[in-house]
Amino acid sequence: MTGIEQAIFAAGSQSALARAVGTSQQNVYHWLITGFVPTRWVQAVEQATGVSRYQLIEPSLVSLLSPSEL
Repeated sequence: MTGIEQAIFAAGSQSALARAVGTSQQNVYHWLITGFVPTRWVQAVEQATGVSRYQLIEPSLVSLLSPSEL
């Protein structure tokens, strides 16, 4: 299960996640299709669902996180 799938599950639905972070359900669906959350939304999704930012961000950006954030 991808990080965004985990976040949607934790929130209860795409719509619930969208409401929790202040965006549209269509944006959450786009995140689901791409498999990651845009960096601008990662912190909000992490706070709303408890899913680690490491699991939410685009895989090519993981190396930019400090070791303490992993």
